Amino acid sequence: MKEYQNYIFDLYGTLIDIKTDEAKPSLWKKLAMFYNAYGCEWKGSSLRKAYHEDVEREKEILKARIQKEYAEIELKKVFVALLFESEKFHPTDMKIEGKPVDELRKAYAKSESSKEKTLKFVEKSEFIVNLANFFRIESTVFCRPYKNTVKVLKELKKRGKNIYLLSNAQTVFTMPEIEMSGVRPYLDVIYISSDCEIMKPQKEFMEKLLKEQGLKKSETVMIGNDPDSDVAVALKNDLDYILLNTWDWSKSKITKHINGLVKEIEPKTEHPMQVVYDGDIAGII
Repeated sequence: MKEYQNYIFDLYGTLIDIKTDEAKPSLWKKLAMFYNAYGCEWKGSSLRKAYHEDVEREKEILKARIQKEYAEIELKKVFVALLFESEKFHPTDMKIEGKPVDELRKAYAKSESSKEKTLKFVEKSEFIVNLANFFRIESTVFCRPYKNTVKVLKELKKRGKNIYLLSNAQTVFTMPEIEMSGVRPYLDVIYISSDCEIMKPQKEFMEKLLKEQGLKKSETVMIGNDPDSDVAVALKNDLDYILLNTWDWSKSKITKHINGLVKEIEPKTEHPMQVVYDGDIAGII
């Protein structure tokens, strides 16, 4: 593989191997119990329905506001809203950041300005961080770095390379997983889509990283496992890429798919089709 000065990595499916299951009923039953401890009266099935409806609503609101196709909401906003959306409530002595939950509910229902103020207050609280991480832990089957992830990152740093992360993810979930996986010490700068309100393959997401870090495109490569996300955003920014085949696609399928992307995106210059067909990140060095 060609050697670069700047390496931009995707996270999940590239550095970290993860499997989650957000469909299992036990997740929503336990999450309902968490909310109900704070005065709600959710049932697992109704909570799950409300969650997905809120996610779609927030996406449409954000798309309309920023006028971007690939908008990325912050899920913390959804988790906060669900605290106030249960059809029924019961009195509770529980508090969030010292404020009684019953008083927060009254403030939420008082006026639109009071509602927004209450939402922002809870969104910044430790309560919502704990709730979001509870959701993530309960929905995660496994989360671990790939066999050679740390070894490769360590070698790149030894060679004096710059390492960046460009991930479609939620900061509240992702930062603990980055730290637990052992990759955090090797990442110079981290860009997570929920912080930027846009996600790959939106051109501006990578463009933001390139501009803010002052990177020369000729010295930079994008490494990821998703052609439609990682390869596409690289091509849109006229950047070299390396595809890690952790999805175990056939060579013919990869070639056909990437050729289709090149034809659709029409990058200004030709870029080599660099693929690690066995998906082992060690193949990039």
